[in-house]
Amino acid sequence: MATALHTLPDLLRPGLDLVFVGINPGERSAARGHYYGHPGNAFWRVLSASPLIARAVTPEDAAALAQAHPLRIGFTDVVKRVLTDSTGITDLELREAAFAFRARIAASRPRTVCFTSTRSFAAIYPVVWRARAWGRQPVPPLEGAEVWVRPSPSGRAAAYHGETTGVLASLAAALRGSRSEPEPIPPPSSRGGKRGEMLGVEPPVAPGRATPRRRARA
Repeated sequence: MATALHTLPDLLRPGLDLVFVGINPGERSAARGHYYGHPGNAFWRVLSASPLIARAVTPEDAAALAQAHPLRIGFTDVVKRVLTDSTGITDLELREAAFAFRARIAASRPRTVCFTSTRSFAAIYPVVWRARAWGRQPVPPLEGAEVWVRPSPSGRAAAYHGETTGVLASLAAALRGSRSEPEPIPPPSSRGGKRGEMLGVEPPVAPGRATPRRRARA
């Protein structure tokens, strides 16, 4: 009988500049005890080359980034259940986890959160887009934090890894107070259309509570 893997602990504390948010911990990451620990995951390679870090970092450096680096960086996931294939995490499970996730962010109050996939973002901000865009999102702050989205670092999303470079450069500029930030980068499938327009945002509610009614748009 296989031994159940313990989930990854949240690397959260007050005073963080940035928190990266995934869907859930994978089995390889949980076994190693480090976020984005699968050898095929591009997270650390792309982060190392970005202006956020500009030095070589590995999964083993995650805990130190919350304290030692000039930009203090934390890590968490929306769902804490360990599962290699995140498609096994249902939309219902994501919605039910949203309330506890928001509480964790509220307790640490980072300046910025960056979701590492559109699916983890949509679990917290169920929005409708005419055309999506990576980067800073035009949504209400998440417990006081500005909200960003970057492409997934998973090996399955390798076609989007190049897009992450621009997103992280924009994020680094924003965190350092630069006003010369590039525009958000739309995924290839949406290029050529109108820039993404948010049509509606509903904050998640605690399990068992009624969902608030939407107001009609003026």
